[in-house]
Amino acid sequence: MGPRKDNTIASPIILVCSSSSLPLSDFFPFGPEIGDSTVPPNDDGSVGPLVLPHIFPYFDNNHRQIWVANNGLFSFLSEISQYVPDPFPLANDRRLVTGFWADIDTRGAVSGIGNKVYYHIYTDSSSRDTTQEVFTKASGYVRSFFPQQRLFEPTMVITGTWYRVGAFSQKTDRLNTFQIVLATDEDRSFAFILYNDLQWAGTSYTSEPYAQAGFNAGDGIAFEMLPYSRTQDIVKLVNVSNVNVPGLFVFRVDTDEIDAGGCSTNISVATVRPRVSSQLGSTAINLQGPCFDNVTIPKCQFGSSSQVVDGIILDEFRAICLTPLAPVHGPVAVSLSIDNGATYIPAGTFTYAPLEFGSDDVIIEMNNEDNLLNLGQYITLKWRFSESIQNTFPSETMVDIELWKISLNDRSQLQQDNSPVILAQDLQPTSTSLRLQLPENIQSITTCFIRVVARFESKKYAGLNTGVLVVRSPSAFASESCVQWSHRQPEPSTWNGGSLLPCPMTRTQAAAGGRCCYESDSQCYRGNPLLNNCWLHQARPQYDEQSAVECYITKGSNQHGAGAECCYDIEGQLITRGTGAGTDDRYQPVSSPVQHFFDDTVPYLQCCMMSSSPDLCSTYMRYRPP
Repeated sequence: MGPRKDNTIASPIILVCSSSSLPLSDFFPFGPEIGDSTVPPNDDGSVGPLVLPHIFPYFDNNHRQIWVANNGLFSFLSEISQYVPDPFPLANDRRLVTGFWADIDTRGAVSGIGNKVYYHIYTDSSSRDTTQEVFTKASGYVRSFFPQQRLFEPTMVITGTWYRVGAFSQKTDRLNTFQIVLATDEDRSFAFILYNDLQWAGTSYTSEPYAQAGFNAGDGIAFEMLPYSRTQDIVKLVNVSNVNVPGLFVFRVDTDEIDAGGCSTNISVATVRPRVSSQLGSTAINLQGPCFDNVTIPKCQFGSSSQVVDGIILDEFRAICLTPLAPVHGPVAVSLSIDNGATYIPAGTFTYAPLEFGSDDVIIEMNNEDNLLNLGQYITLKWRFSESIQNTFPSETMVDIELWKISLNDRSQLQQDNSPVILAQDLQPTSTSLRLQLPENIQSITTCFIRVVARFESKKYAGLNTGVLVVRSPSAFASESCVQWSHRQPEPSTWNGGSLLPCPMTRTQAAAGGRCCYESDSQCYRGNPLLNNCWLHQARPQYDEQSAVECYITKGSNQHGAGAECCYDIEGQLITRGTGAGTDDRYQPVSSPVQHFFDDTVPYLQCCMMSSSPDLCSTYMRYRPP
């Protein structure tokens, strides 16, 4: 990162009323009564190096030690005794976090408690109440001011508090109080700088040199500086903020660029988290970058689709949009509008994950061995909204359970019905499971999924989905569907003739070919804890067939998009006939999961498991040969 022309941070600074400042009650806990160490009274000294129990990533480097300098800063590579701050960027390995770098002198006598510099290194190995309070506060700051970040659970927090400190030489008529807090999970690091009271800007009060605050990498290039640094107005830091909390500044500091928290009123790019989730939609994605107000209606657009999703404002820093169901899986560009759809700014890329069959974010448990939904059947659903998602719910949020019919459109892409079947309503948001009976009114549905939705009034705040599911059809309907499917099928030789990988004769050979050619079938593998392992590859009792205990699918597809599945019996031998065998799939399940589900899996279920006609299963095997 090159030096900035104006040497100040590029993040927004939100000006607030000059009478406001951060109360001491909002500081992280400090003082000897909670176990802080105290820097002895001095002029330009430091304490350190203090060995850190965990690494602290800062400016793309990991650090195992730290110095606490009396003059209002932390340093990582060496002690800093310099009392007149040179302007950033600084070289000579002066890697610093400065809250108020000035000539602080703590030797003077102060009425009451004062002229104290406290420090504390908290670690996750401690179970003390204060440690938990500090960790919770740090996590809350990241959650609030960096909403795009995944859940932050610190392993170490370092606090430094300069409480009512005076200037050189032993001046005590004006006193400053501020705090530097560093937090890390050993992957990401954050810095919080808090200001309660700044009564002096430099040792002479009214002339240079004045204090400076910010971050310096020590390479003479990378730095960020807080506003008003090196001016008499630095005392105004108690009244401004980059997160709209007077006296509070929040940054992410582990990478080679300092990333400010909060939002901006003039921004051309937004960020989105999470970046990957279900193709079935309803994932709550967090949007950060612009500042949101009560009159803004954020709108999100996914890819080139004309479908626009209305978002919900959580606070001035965050909004959420729920992803729509995607016709195909894969990455799409996300755009955000904060002017009612007049203009959009890019917000990154979101990737729709391929479909799963059966359970996904919502686990479905059934007593039957065939993984099919049956009318009147009792099922158990289990789910869990993450803590970060639950924290976005209004206090009277309720949870609904919906069943959505899905099908293929005329372009062989996924689509859903306009409205769901409601299975349950008004559950408490803390609910994590439900046993329910499937209603009779799903009898006209063949393929579907179940969604758990968190709703407040008419607004949906999050959704979790099962994978795709199949409802058992009456035998006559299944038979007719199988016949219609067979009439649409070309000869297998037009798509599998000589171009598919042959199946190895033993499962040992298939496993050995894992790097190049084959991968384990997620629904049929050794060691699967589910009782219905390999349920799609069970032998028919009336035939002399072998059931599969393990299957492999080819990693790639041929030029027609087809793939093959190879299944093995309990002795590890390839099964070559019957319903226990693998088949040539018209669509490879990893690269074309939607088409594979509707054109390979569902017809198999209708022809071989729902129909009472053995001949129809043979028809399926003709068009999907083992």
